[in-house]
Amino acid sequence: MAQIQKQTDTKQSLPVKPQQEEEVSLRGTFASVMILGILIILSWLSAFFLFLERQ
Repeated sequence: MAQIQKQTDTKQSLPVKPQQEEEVSLRGTFASVMILGILIILSWLSAFFLFLERQ
């Protein structure tokens, strides 16, 4: 029978340095969400006005 050998963790535990939190700019995300919202509102308004025109 083959012997099962336990592998020891060779990684040494290094002291954890506190990471500096970087300020992430969300301007692009905000602009994308606003553009998407405007497109959704325009599509709903165009469908609504089309509905009113056909009555």
